Amino acid sequence: MAEERSFAEAMARVRALLGEGREGAALDAMRRLALRDLSPRAAFELAAAMAAACGALGDVRGIVEAYRAACASGGALPEEHRRAYSNYLFALHYLPGVEDARLFAEHCGFARLFEGVRQYEHAAARHRHARLRIGYLSPDFAMQINAFFIMALLAHRTKERFDIYCYDTRGANDSVTQQMRSLADTWRDVAALSAEERAARIYADEIDILVDLSGHAAGGDTLAVAALRPAPVQVTAIGWFDTTGLPAVDYVLADRWTADDDNAALFLEKPLSLQEHSLLCYMPPSSVQHVKGRRERHAAPVFGSFNNFYKITQEQLRLWREIVERVPGARLILKNTEGSAPQERRLRRMAARAGFAAGAVEFRRASSDYLAQYLDVDIALDTWPYPGGGTTCDALYMGVPVVTRYGRRFGSRFGRSLLAAAGIAELSAATPEEYVEKAVALAHEPALLKALQEGLRARLEASPLLDGRGYAREVEGLYEKAWREWLQ
Repeated sequence: MAEERSFAEAMARVRALLGEGREGAALDAMRRLALRDLSPRAAFELAAAMAAACGALGDVRGIVEAYRAACASGGALPEEHRRAYSNYLFALHYLPGVEDARLFAEHCGFARLFEGVRQYEHAAARHRHARLRIGYLSPDFAMQINAFFIMALLAHRTKERFDIYCYDTRGANDSVTQQMRSLADTWRDVAALSAEERAARIYADEIDILVDLSGHAAGGDTLAVAALRPAPVQVTAIGWFDTTGLPAVDYVLADRWTADDDNAALFLEKPLSLQEHSLLCYMPPSSVQHVKGRRERHAAPVFGSFNNFYKITQEQLRLWREIVERVPGARLILKNTEGSAPQERRLRRMAARAGFAAGAVEFRRASSDYLAQYLDVDIALDTWPYPGGGTTCDALYMGVPVVTRYGRRFGSRFGRSLLAAAGIAELSAATPEEYVEKAVALAHEPALLKALQEGLRARLEASPLLDGRGYAREVEGLYEKAWREWLQ
C-alpha cells in the first residue's frame, strides 16, 4: 500500500511537470521511476505517461519504445492494450529503417488482441435492400484534413443506388460536421458507445459494406468495431495507409500507384484499386478561396515543408541540407502543424546536427494563416518515410510544386499517388539521390518553376485529384464489385 501511495505521489509530480510544459524534467523523473520494482498496472501507467511526454517533445523513437513497454507491461485493460498497440503501430511509420516484413508482422499481431471475440454472422437474405447500404465509421467528420478527403464520397454519392450511413465516433459538431450530416441519409452519433455497442448498432442497421475511415490513426477505435464484423463486407480506406492486421477487414481502398504486385504481400486485405483516380480525392476547404496576398519573387528559391515535425527525421534533414547547399542563396522554411515549442527546440537541435549553415533554416509554428504562408515558398519538400497527404494537396492548390519520395510500402506511396493524379508524376523520386536531384533541378529552372506556380491550381481543378464526382463513381463501382463477390 505504501509503495502504491509513493508511486501515485511520484506520478502526481510528473503530471504537474507535464502541465507546466517541462517535459524533459518529467521524462527524467519517469526514468527514475522505471528503475523501481513496479506492479504491472503501475508499469503500464508509467509507460503511457512516457509516451505522452515523448509525443510533446516530438521524440518518435521514444513514443515507439514507450508504447511497446505499455503493451508488454501486463497491466493494461483490454481496451487500453488495444489503443496502446494501435498507437505503437502508428508511430512505427514515422521511423526510418523499419523493415517491411517486421512492420507487417507487427500489424498482424493486432489480431491477437481479439482472439475469441464472437463475430456477427450474415446471411444474404438479410441484405436484400433496394439500395446498397454503405456505413462510414470515423472520428473525422469534423474540421480536419481527412474530412476533405471523405467529403466527395458523401457529396457525390449516387442516391438511386446507395444509402449512406455515417457513424461518428467523436461526436463533433462544427460546420464541417453539419455539412456532412446534411449529406448522409442516416447519421449516428456513437461517440458515447463502446465498440460492442457500436457494432450492435451497425448490425441492426443492416449495413452491407462497412468502411473504416481511420484504421490505427485514432487508437484503433474503429478497428475494434470492425473486429466484431458487424457487416458482411468490410473495407479500410482513406484514413489509414497500411494493412489493418485484422482478418475481419476484407478490402483496402487503393490505386494503381499505391498497390501493385510488389507490395501485395504486405496486406491481409484485398486491394480495391482505383484506375482513374488517386485513392485520395481532395476537396479544398472554402478558406483556400479567401487567401489574400501574392507570391513574391525571391532572389533564390525558397524550399519549405509544412508537415508535422514528427515526420522529419535526421536523414531527411541531411538531404534537405544537401539540396539547399546545391542551390546558391536558397533557404528552407519548416512550419509545424502543432503549436509546440518543445518540438521546435528538438528540431532546431536536429537541424544543427545535420549541418545547416546559420540562417539557412527558418522555423515557424502553427498559425491560422497556414495556407497564406505557402505564398512564401517556391518548392515544397515532402517527408520520408511518412509523406504528406493534406499538406501536399494544400501546397499544390496554393501553387507550390512538391517533390516527394516513394518506396515499396503503401504508406510511402500516397505522395506519389497525389502527384500522379495531379499530372506531375515526374516530381516523384524512387531513391534519396533522385529526390535531391529532382529538387535541385527544379530550383535551377526558373521558367519551369514559374509556369508551375502560376498554373498548378488550374491544372489541379481539371485533374482527377479534384474530380469528386468521378472519384465517387469509381469508388461506388468498386463497392458493387466487392458486394457481388460476397454474394457469390
